[in-house]
Amino acid sequence: MKMNKLIVIIVLLLGTVSCETSYRMVSRINTDGSLYREVYGNGDSAFVAGNRTRNPFLFQIDSDWQLVKLDSSVKFNFWGEEQELNVKVYRTIPEVDGEYFRVSDTKEYASPLAVPKEKLEKKFRWFYTYYSYRATFAELPDKGPVPLNKYLTDEEQQIWLRGDKNAFSGLNGIELNNRLDDIESKFWKWYNRSQYEISLEVIARFASLQSDTSYVQRLREFKEVVYDKYLSKKQDDTTPEEVCGFFDDFERANHFSDLYKTNKENMDTMFEERSRIVELFGYAVRYELTMPGRIISSNAMLQDSHSSVVWKIDAFRLLADDFTLTAESRVPNYWAFAVTLLVILFAIWCWWKTYRQYK
Repeated sequence: MKMNKLIVIIVLLLGTVSCETSYRMVSRINTDGSLYREVYGNGDSAFVAGNRTRNPFLFQIDSDWQLVKLDSSVKFNFWGEEQELNVKVYRTIPEVDGEYFRVSDTKEYASPLAVPKEKLEKKFRWFYTYYSYRATFAELPDKGPVPLNKYLTDEEQQIWLRGDKNAFSGLNGIELNNRLDDIESKFWKWYNRSQYEISLEVIARFASLQSDTSYVQRLREFKEVVYDKYLSKKQDDTTPEEVCGFFDDFERANHFSDLYKTNKENMDTMFEERSRIVELFGYAVRYELTMPGRIISSNAMLQDSHSSVVWKIDAFRLLADDFTLTAESRVPNYWAFAVTLLVILFAIWCWWKTYRQYK
């Protein structure tokens, strides 16, 4: 699958999860504040045979990680789609406060999705010991040349990219559908404009290398006119080749199409490099966390049990802002209850003894 357009793939993946490569990450926080973590993936035959260069994970497997090949492939249900898992890596982190994944130089673009900044705080409060966990995944650094907030408000971004139950409170199906249609329409406008601007960047770069630079000026002069005429209502791919054709049709000439034919390979390569981060939209992580005691608050997608929660992490959730996972649990200090009870009983006994003496 040739992924050479950032916005195109984003839109395609919004409508399907069948292209996703999913990982299962299972983390358990211990009462001493340490964290034990396992990450499951699906390696090809070369990796299973020992070729570490075929690493299926987004992060590097360094000396901190232990690799285990599962006896057989295990099918796991990721949000309605089953995928096979045949390898896992695991490690223990003595104290959680920092970043515990690394990516190779060739996968630097994967850092936002692969390298969260984590922190665990343990606080003693006599009757209970509280554990507060945070993991922050950084916002994607490059989302194209057009700011998302130019078309979608902060609330609309939250609804479209992450979901917001409060925003739909009290709405019936018809009202909910109308609101989502409105947000989708704005999203498509952002999509169209972003595709257009990326294509113009590539065309302008190669047009500026020609002896006749007047065509660069024409790109600037007729930029809005061409967009309104050919692309304002478009809802599919927009490529440099197609934009060249639009300008030539508008001017009744062949200069831009000839420019593309002459520089086709280089222009396509530049377009692909400009959209390198697109690969992240093909990955997702099922992030499972088990904490000591009972979880009393979290922003997780779902809660598996009284002590376990689950999030879904993908690049869509990183389009608008940092994405922070939060969870808090508490463990009863039974000895504190016992000591308190003894103190109360002792106080009652002292009071009774004094009272008897006074009588």
